[in-house]
Amino acid sequence: MIIKLAQRVFLLVAILSVLVKGEGKNNTPYNISRDLDMKIAGISGGLLLGSMLMDYTPMDLSEIAGLKPSDVPDYDSRAIDNWNVGSIKMSDLLLFSSIAVPGLLMFDQEIRSDYRNFSLVWAQSLFLTLGFTNFTKVLVGRPRPYLYADNASNNYKLKKDNRKSFFSGHTSISAVSWFLMASMYEDYRPRSNISPYLWASAFLVPAYTAYCRYDAGKHFFSDVVAGYLVGSAIGVLVPKWYTKNNNKVNLSFILQPTGKIKTRLAY
Repeated sequence: MIIKLAQRVFLLVAILSVLVKGEGKNNTPYNISRDLDMKIAGISGGLLLGSMLMDYTPMDLSEIAGLKPSDVPDYDSRAIDNWNVGSIKMSDLLLFSSIAVPGLLMFDQEIRSDYRNFSLVWAQSLFLTLGFTNFTKVLVGRPRPYLYADNASNNYKLKKDNRKSFFSGHTSISAVSWFLMASMYEDYRPRSNISPYLWASAFLVPAYTAYCRYDAGKHFFSDVVAGYLVGSAIGVLVPKWYTKNNNKVNLSFILQPTGKIKTRLAY
């Protein structure tokens, strides 16, 4: 689902970049660097590619039958009994609506005139979140909460993503979208009276998305907390990395003697 979502996001941003016309402006808050572009795109693409190349097999009924609720940590155990189809539908609605949220800023003429830089920062933030989310899901391979109980049907339990609980992609994408919108709007309009309302929405909407995923039985509490933190962090940090007055962030790669690549982020 995450890969398909990445394709839809790319298409959405590409269409908006073509359709929205604006005059090139010199007072953009962002300093677009090819070096930084390549690094973020490389990390995002590497994570997405790695998630596709890693060995992943969904759980079958015999494996599901062997799951023990006692193996779930106490702080996550309450999610086992959760199952709410309405919350599943609501979380899907929140996910897909959140993806388009940053695009609403293009109704502002100041932002619309800088649509190329705006679209690039938007796309980089989303793809970085998608990369981290999908790679972690496949790497951890955590069974979803509904597998431990009898609320869901066997057909539903056999879905291909039944071992992709950690961490919540719906929450991370919702968080990065809303926090990105609030952060970028503040960069363009630093003294706007609207900013507090956007930040409030950025905190609340992803939190409600996280609750829906938890209430639906699709994720444990730790899954949605991790998704919220990852998405919100990327939504705030990526625009800051591109700001003109930010010369303190350095992202680099180090090839270790063992052949492994180490990522170094310095501030």
